[in-house]
Amino acid sequence: MQLFGKKIDARDEDIFSELLHFLLRKNNRVLSNDEIVELTGVSSDLLFKWVKAGKLKPSIFPNLGAPCERCGRITQAKICVSCSSSIVNTLKQEEKDKDWFNQIQRKDRRASAYHYK
Repeated sequence: MQLFGKKIDARDEDIFSELLHFLLRKNNRVLSNDEIVELTGVSSDLLFKWVKAGKLKPSIFPNLGAPCERCGRITQAKICVSCSSSIVNTLKQEEKDKDWFNQIQRKDRRASAYHYK
């Protein structure tokens, strides 16, 4: 298979260089991951690798993203918004549970302690 006139087994840096020149054209900056894969033949794994590494910045290419580290949805960040809020809610619940457990532990110590009169 050919990519911009080069074979796909070319070095990653050569592929990246050609892809970057392709993406920097005015009309190509807004392409999504799927459109880039379809038009250029670059594997989505390589594309995700470059987005995660910061070589392809979302500020320049707004429709590019990489899979969420938790659920696999395409996102601009390492973790998507829904996974992030889920994690935050879980941590809040853990904190509430910890406080509740500590309150119970304090009450039990007082109740089981022997008091001198």
